[in-house]
Amino acid sequence: MTKTRTFFDSKLTLGLVTGLLLGLSFPPFHFEWLAFVAFIPFLFAIDNAGNYREVLKLSYFTFLVFNIIALYWVGGWSKETDPFMMVGAAALIIGHPLFFAVPILFYHFLRKRLGRATVLLFPFLYLSFEHLHSITQVAFPWLTVGYSQCYNLPGIQFASFTGLFGISLQILIVNSLLAYAVMLLLGGGKRDGAILSVAVALLFVIVPELYGLSVLVRASRSRFADKLRVTIVQPNIDPYVKWAGSPTEILRTYENETYLALHRRADLVVWPETAIPFYLLLPQLSFYRNELQSFIDTTGISLLSGLPLARYYPDSNEAKPSSHYDDYMHEYYDAYNGAALFLPHSNRYQTYEKIILVPFAERLPYADALPFLIKPLKWGVGISNWAMGTDTTVFKLAGGEKFSTVICYESVFPGYVREFAKRGADFLVIITNDGWYGNTSGPYQHAAYAIMRAVENRKAIVRSANTGISEFLDPYGRYIGKPTKYGEVATLTENIPIDKTVTFYSKHGNWIAHFAEIISAASILIGLFLKFKNRETRRDSNELH
Repeated sequence: MTKTRTFFDSKLTLGLVTGLLLGLSFPPFHFEWLAFVAFIPFLFAIDNAGNYREVLKLSYFTFLVFNIIALYWVGGWSKETDPFMMVGAAALIIGHPLFFAVPILFYHFLRKRLGRATVLLFPFLYLSFEHLHSITQVAFPWLTVGYSQCYNLPGIQFASFTGLFGISLQILIVNSLLAYAVMLLLGGGKRDGAILSVAVALLFVIVPELYGLSVLVRASRSRFADKLRVTIVQPNIDPYVKWAGSPTEILRTYENETYLALHRRADLVVWPETAIPFYLLLPQLSFYRNELQSFIDTTGISLLSGLPLARYYPDSNEAKPSSHYDDYMHEYYDAYNGAALFLPHSNRYQTYEKIILVPFAERLPYADALPFLIKPLKWGVGISNWAMGTDTTVFKLAGGEKFSTVICYESVFPGYVREFAKRGADFLVIITNDGWYGNTSGPYQHAAYAIMRAVENRKAIVRSANTGISEFLDPYGRYIGKPTKYGEVATLTENIPIDKTVTFYSKHGNWIAHFAEIISAASILIGLFLKFKNRETRRDSNELH
């Protein structure tokens, strides 16, 4: 008993265990089951914390460990890496755990007033934080706990109803129920209550798994009537040098790789994020635009490519505080990380401008309100200081097939991606350049997260990455063919299913997160009421004495 008590009194040890379990539950590790028990040590430690300072210290330490394991790769940490990127990564890993402390402080506040059963409210408080952490210009939902289950295909099939946050809520509920059972047993509570809590927790694991297995069995027996043949080009170009390359040489590289795949007779060819690293669509660069169009007309392919886009403001009053100034044109302009669809024998092209930008790396959050910080915080690679797009484009091919593309970081936002499916996209394309991070966990995590987008929306995914991982996914998150390896030059061609299904999640979005926010807000209001009521009671008692 003494040894057990000494172990549980070591709260930082419990925090360390939780941080390790959470970190190891995420891709590229295949220990996703750890997420269902990861929070138990931490919840027990918080249950025995004395004050808010101790709670903050414990929370920060726990989630710092989690962030180090899951996000160590963000800085790139190679000799080519821009120093700003390294500094930004260190700031992220050190500062990000503070965000995670917010729901824990609210939980501790309620625990002091509602007792041990408050642990059953923890899932709603934490899920509310996860959702709110995904909706601002400083949003960074990369560590949403539901992402730990990307490799568990049966277990995530119900995401077509609930989205990613439903997976998170399931994990958090299981943790809370098991933690409650441990608290009851160690606190001398009723054994029957502990057994019931464990039984319900098991149901929350088993029922979704059985449902998912039945979905996958039915899917294996069905066939999609409509398919589209798509080729992905993965050129494996060094992202640190391509911005200084010759436009002609860059186009030739991609065209040559595409030529090698022409015998596969694809309906659509996809080049990755900023594959063309110059303003191809500006009038003054029409020579290169015509050269690319000639290639498209000759081959008969439809081409989607990542490239920068620009919008000039002849009237300087229309420019934003964050806009660039062109010394040659003497006009302000905005630069966008974008994509364009080119069709054979057509002078019209369809474009998309990236809307959700990586905080600090691609754009200073709230840059138009803080323009004086843009220059000192500008990243030295690429164009940086991208402007934010405004329209969720749905591209249309000559055959009538509709699709949308999201660029890199945007693919991590479930509520954003589902807007494209809601607007009628038949399949989804992700273009990215994960070459900044080397052969670390980052590219594999990012590729795994695409699985969740396929399941949520029941849409096939075409993922084209500059250095890898490029892949095709069916509407159930299963690989179509084999994904590429990281760091190889490759072309992939597959038939992807066209599924016009609009899932419950695609229609209704993050409804389950909003439900959690209502529960959380109501709980906090009750806690505040009890706090002031107790204060009044103590005041009345002091007056009587």
